Amino acid sequence: MLQPNWNDEQIKEYLTQLECFSGNIEVEPLIGGLCNKSFVVSDENCRHVARIGTDIEVHGIIQSSVQASMKAAADIGISPKISYFEPSLVILDYLTGGCLRPEDFIEDAKCMEKIVAALKMVHSGSAQVRGTLTYFWPFQVIRNYVQIGTDKQSRLSDQFPSILRINDLLEKAVSRYTPVLTHNDTVPQNFMFDDDRNVWIIDWDYGGYGHPMFDLVGVSSNADMAPDYEKILFEMYFGSLSDDLHRQLTAFKLILNLREYMWGMVQEVTSELDSENVAASMAELYPGEDPGYEGYTNLNRNRFEANWTTYRELFE
Repeated sequence: MLQPNWNDEQIKEYLTQLECFSGNIEVEPLIGGLCNKSFVVSDENCRHVARIGTDIEVHGIIQSSVQASMKAAADIGISPKISYFEPSLVILDYLTGGCLRPEDFIEDAKCMEKIVAALKMVHSGSAQVRGTLTYFWPFQVIRNYVQIGTDKQSRLSDQFPSILRINDLLEKAVSRYTPVLTHNDTVPQNFMFDDDRNVWIIDWDYGGYGHPMFDLVGVSSNADMAPDYEKILFEMYFGSLSDDLHRQLTAFKLILNLREYMWGMVQEVTSELDSENVAASMAELYPGEDPGYEGYTNLNRNRFEANWTTYRELFE
């Protein structure tokens, strides 16, 4: 059984021995993850992705829940097929079309329609879940992150009282809802095209039961959509926007920014991933930003502060 603390050479050697592969096998690192490690495995038939993950207590990531989310998404038909799994390893089909970029959401009109259709498939797919999923509530996630940052004496500790006050305020804006299967990390790079321009959703580290609005605003905010495009996205999903729905979506957008901001902070003080790999992933995913987790933290702090100003202008 694969051990997640193995180095790359040990992992590569283990992968070449798996019976799910055949013929001549080549293994290469796959750059892009900020919280896990992946490899591309090529055998005589095709290419696969080997995803290595472990429980990460500070983020509430539990591999049994991650894998249950991945299996449900694959059964729904919105995530790649899984051919092999064990506690810290999943082998799934390789997608050849590449990850979406923020500009894809606004330059390709059909792309937005496909994203909305994909999210609706996920949110209506709870019946496909087998096993136990975690419950993702971003407001509680932020409280946990603040406590971790306090304990670790984060460089941002002086911001925490204000962050907790805003967090509590936004939580009160949420109406009653029915939890559904959600992805909870809808950054552009977690959506992929295949050769036929179909959209797939990958990386289910934070998959669980949650609020569908969090997924929806994740698309718009992480792609830095202009208000006009964001309105189109929301209307595609809901049909029309009431004043109450608009307020809740705006609150969720702000809490998403805050969660990403605090996620980066927690990675700064807790991550044991190789700093060079993290810097390479940041350069690939967010060109032009500072390298490492501080760059991710600062990017989302700026988003949060800008959207907090907008929220106060609209609703205070």
